[in-house]
Amino acid sequence: MIEEEFHLFEKWFTGYVSSFYSEDMFVLRNVKLKERHSLEVCRNASIISGPEGLDTEERYLAMIIGLFHDIGRFEQITRYRTFRDSESENHALLGVKILRSADVLARLPATLQDLICQAIANHNIYAIPETCDNRCLFHSRLVRDADKLDIFRVLADYYTERDSSPNPPLDMGLPDIPEYSSRLLGDLFNNRMASTADLRTCNDMRLARLSWVFDLNFKESFRLVRKHGYINMIISRLAQDDKVEDLRIHIEDYIDSVLASGSGIRG
Repeated sequence: MIEEEFHLFEKWFTGYVSSFYSEDMFVLRNVKLKERHSLEVCRNASIISGPEGLDTEERYLAMIIGLFHDIGRFEQITRYRTFRDSESENHALLGVKILRSADVLARLPATLQDLICQAIANHNIYAIPETCDNRCLFHSRLVRDADKLDIFRVLADYYTERDSSPNPPLDMGLPDIPEYSSRLLGDLFNNRMASTADLRTCNDMRLARLSWVFDLNFKESFRLVRKHGYINMIISRLAQDDKVEDLRIHIEDYIDSVLASGSGIRG
């Protein structure tokens, strides 16, 4: 039954997103960017969860969360012309509000509606609340990994075209100058996901995104990061010096240690 619901949700998603298509090329470009991103996160959720042996309901539940995790982005970019929550509103909570007000999930039991909304609300916060039960924790971790992996893909695509076709929302309006924060660098060398507060430059943002590797939860996520070369791709955009090279080695060693460990889920 949940497979049928998923396909209905796909149709709703397509219709909802197309309502934001615009003659404004700035809006259209970013709506389409987030449309593909949502579909890829949905796909990533299925791929990452594959080795975990989920039953049909849990796998489709993961895919529904992935599909809807950024549903607030379309209104955000149209209304505020930014993806920066601090300059608009929290896109995850906006997404939950949209799903609730449109009663999109009404075909599902209330417990599943609540779980989907909670996982969406958790996907962009610094740390998942300790109040999450095990099922919510699993799906929150899964969508966070799936989201980070596709943002890495988005960045890889963007960096190949950025010089000829810049897209300010992806740079969060930050200046692209050589400087970067020693605080952020310290977070990475201490295996911590960096806070995104007070980012001053594009290099700060790149360091913050590199730090996401320390918040990944599934071994399959690490395998995909390694397979696609995302770490080297981001590091190549930093001002190169000895500290940056040491950072590359540190992150690669960390990924190696995770992949050599026995369990499929960390933490």
